[in-house]
Amino acid sequence: MLIGGGHANVQVLKKLTMNKIRGLHTILISEQFEATYSGMTPGYIHRDFNKEEITIDLQRLCYNAGATFIKDKVTGLEIDNQKLDLQRLPSMHYDILSINTGSISKIKGIEIKDRSNYISVKPISSLVEKLHQIDEFVKNKRSKISIIGGGVASYEIAFGLARRHKNNIEISIIGKENLNEKNLNSKTKKKLREIANDFNINEYSGKVISISEKNLTLVNGDIILSDLNLISTGADNEDWLLQSKLSKDDRGFILVDENLLSINNKNIFVTGDACSIKNANKEKSGVIAVRQGEILKENIIFKLMGKPLIKFKPKKNWLYLIGTYQNHALLNYFFLSFHGKWCWDFKKWIDKRFINKFKSSKTMLKKRIFELDSKENIDMYCQGCGSKVSKINLVEYLSSINMNHKLSDSEIIKMEKNNFLQSIDHIKSFSSINPFDFGRISFLHSQNDILSSGGKIKSTSVSIGLPFSKEKVEKFYLEYFMKGIQYESDKDKSIFSSGHSYQTNEPGITLTMNGEIRRFLDKSSAKHEEQIYLSKPLGTGYLLSAYFKNSNLIKINNFIDLRNWMLKDNETASEIAIENNCSVITDVSGFGLASHLGDICENSNLIAEIKITKNILINDNEELINNFKSSGFNNNKNAMLKYLKFKRENVYQNILFDPQTNGPLILSINKNKEEKFISDFKKKCGYTPIKLGFFKKSTDKFLIEIN
Repeated sequence: MLIGGGHANVQVLKKLTMNKIRGLHTILISEQFEATYSGMTPGYIHRDFNKEEITIDLQRLCYNAGATFIKDKVTGLEIDNQKLDLQRLPSMHYDILSINTGSISKIKGIEIKDRSNYISVKPISSLVEKLHQIDEFVKNKRSKISIIGGGVASYEIAFGLARRHKNNIEISIIGKENLNEKNLNSKTKKKLREIANDFNINEYSGKVISISEKNLTLVNGDIILSDLNLISTGADNEDWLLQSKLSKDDRGFILVDENLLSINNKNIFVTGDACSIKNANKEKSGVIAVRQGEILKENIIFKLMGKPLIKFKPKKNWLYLIGTYQNHALLNYFFLSFHGKWCWDFKKWIDKRFINKFKSSKTMLKKRIFELDSKENIDMYCQGCGSKVSKINLVEYLSSINMNHKLSDSEIIKMEKNNFLQSIDHIKSFSSINPFDFGRISFLHSQNDILSSGGKIKSTSVSIGLPFSKEKVEKFYLEYFMKGIQYESDKDKSIFSSGHSYQTNEPGITLTMNGEIRRFLDKSSAKHEEQIYLSKPLGTGYLLSAYFKNSNLIKINNFIDLRNWMLKDNETASEIAIENNCSVITDVSGFGLASHLGDICENSNLIAEIKITKNILINDNEELINNFKSSGFNNNKNAMLKYLKFKRENVYQNILFDPQTNGPLILSINKNKEEKFISDFKKKCGYTPIKLGFFKKSTDKFLIEIN
């Protein structure tokens, strides 16, 4: 279990992109999908780099490493039970833990009054996320910005902001002891102050004790006018770490030995700002975190293999490279101090060499394979009923949700009417994606079949295929798959009626759903001149293909959009459609848009005239849709091509054959109800339904005409 996508943990994941360790399951927990590289952040502030250049895509790194990515915040650590509590998701148990969370800005001793404006510099991702707030703040007026804390980072941030906003801001640096880092030589300190003077940056010496809306108060009583304050007062640990039983130094940082293991728990590695090495009092630094990562990535594997660990030997001094003017940097090392363009080129080379390690533009390399030593050497896993999940984990989970304690073979389902709907669907798990999210997606994907017939889910039977695993790993997948399904089921107020679980090389979820009929709809009811709408955009098949083939055309923000649409249900859209007398609903799933729309046309003896534009796509990048295809694409195309008539070549026409995971519903709306339907949809769903075209009568043999 890796907590935090810091400079050390990402190196562990990088090592796993090149090595496969059979029997090892790795999970990364991070509050963000991206990790920000602190060394390039000042350059981002003064626009030398864009955001993509300074961040690491953690979801994709996990995929390439064969790890699972969990986006959440850790709230508690129980070292006696080897258990982590999360803010949003179920708790989980670990065997080996690596904590590399960075730190938060230290605000103890500072009174922050109502209506005061402040931003914490640590974690550095917080500053990057809120940079646009600074831009908005100074947009229309000259503002006074204070940086509280007098370290090198404060000066580098101040230089970046001064260059970014030029004459729109007045910057002050206030520190108890400015530039007090012991590794800075006197020549470097003098040069930093000269540069600060060139930028008209004010320097104050003193401790800030309070922040109010318009000023700062120092311990000696002095008042400094300030509109916006950046807190860069040094490092502090988060509450969950402070409250843990891990041994700490007098500042609250976790004490580790020379192998980077907690001194009182030898299953927990701690690196970066969150730790202090026993008998080696060192300042917090991204450089140290990077160096520790080089040891950590080896020691975790060595510990798993039962081999001797490597010692981390911190250097007495390290290289400082501080961005100053445009294309200039200041170099500090022992007694050496240089300032110039070559220093900036050197800094860029070092920074880009590090971060580019994690920006793979190719598919995964062939991995070296290692085996974990195991007391139970399994030559071949049993199949059939021998592949079931352990009874201990199954009973424990069912008890935790107060369900089926007797392990009954079946359940009585009471229905208000004799007739009911039933469907079954199976979806294979996505590598590296949070299994809780996958549980949600699988429920929503399966639910679409019941919605398409005008029904509402009443009960669900589930069959879960978990990856071959034991103990904590098996429990994790079982609970996260089920909790994801249950999350959506609870929203639907439906029940679980029965279930089955097993282990497999191809994890996935099969759901059998029973539904009550609200108004039965089938594919033969579409009518001439009815308007065709989609409940949400298309594109999950080729976008997932592009993302997991490491295409540079799809970024982490594109992946987040894709994930959000896959987690978007269609139930509200179906209710609105039924309320507006929709005649046909069907979902777009594995066979693609052309096939599912064609089924309506064939059964209703109509033709669909549709217009394919970028508005129907999650992502409208033409290169993506024309260069990446889901594995089901060709089968879908071969099955439907003869039923299509193209009026002209269309750059987006591949979307017709793209398989969809929890794709949109196709809705057939009467022209007289169209305006009300759109209004109701926008009001309840928060966005406008996508108009695709209309149905018409025709004697032609094709089913769909594409403009």
